[in-house]
Amino acid sequence: MKEILAYIEKKQASYAELPFFDFLRDRATSPEQRLAFAPCFAFFVMGFGELNKHAFRVEPTTDPVQAMINQHTYEDDSHWVWFLEDLKKLDVDYALNLSDALKFLWSEENNFSRWTTYRLYQLTFQADPIQKLVVIEAIEATADIFLGLTSQIADELQGLSQQEYKYFGQHHYNIDANHTIHSDEAAHKVEDVVVPEAFYSSAYELVDEVFALFTEFSESLHGYCVKTPVHQNLRQLSIVPELSVPELSVAELPVPERAVAELPVPELVVAELDKSRLVKQSA
Repeated sequence: MKEILAYIEKKQASYAELPFFDFLRDRATSPEQRLAFAPCFAFFVMGFGELNKHAFRVEPTTDPVQAMINQHTYEDDSHWVWFLEDLKKLDVDYALNLSDALKFLWSEENNFSRWTTYRLYQLTFQADPIQKLVVIEAIEATADIFLGLTSQIADELQGLSQQEYKYFGQHHYNIDANHTIHSDEAAHKVEDVVVPEAFYSSAYELVDEVFALFTEFSESLHGYCVKTPVHQNLRQLSIVPELSVPELSVAELPVPERAVAELPVPELVVAELDKSRLVKQSA
């Protein structure tokens, strides 16, 4: 596994040079504007908790690598709670109709937030524990760059607002750095994992895939920050278009395979119908 971890470190160095991270480092831009992407991060953050529970975690297990992953998922699957708190503190916790909120979450601007989540599920659901471990190590490498910069922005904001930003700030960054999987003992165990020859080439492909996903995701977040004023209400954003719902005539509506007359009638309704017939007959 050592060679794969070295490859992840190399990819991480290139990832850190993306324009998005230059933008996050730019103190000439207000800290609020540098975190303006927060609404577009929602789908990924909320989905990641479930990714830990339903794709990474497998219980019970006798596999030592899977056991290590399980421990990590319990440490990592509730960070979304801090994210929701930060949305309120960042004043981007907009009041929207459910339909407007759904249109935003499934808008073009959120494509990569959704796609990154979907693709990570696809890569890891029912995968071998070693393959999952490779994906997790690559994700952690991207998070280290991201949180290392957002924590500095959160420090700036905390100085202005006197509020702690747990998700984007030092709280999250420090907890991630102290995950069990990053302890000296666990790190040695990870390094000593023997990658079967059948998985060796695919492990590098998984690393490339994860970094490609997060590169596209980061570029989309950067684009959102550049074009969207931080306090602009989501109702007024051009990225929330009105969905045109076609009006269908009755003739165009799909016809069920079974006619309505063939559908079972609840017993209570049958009883009421029988009563009605008896009343008519007695009349």
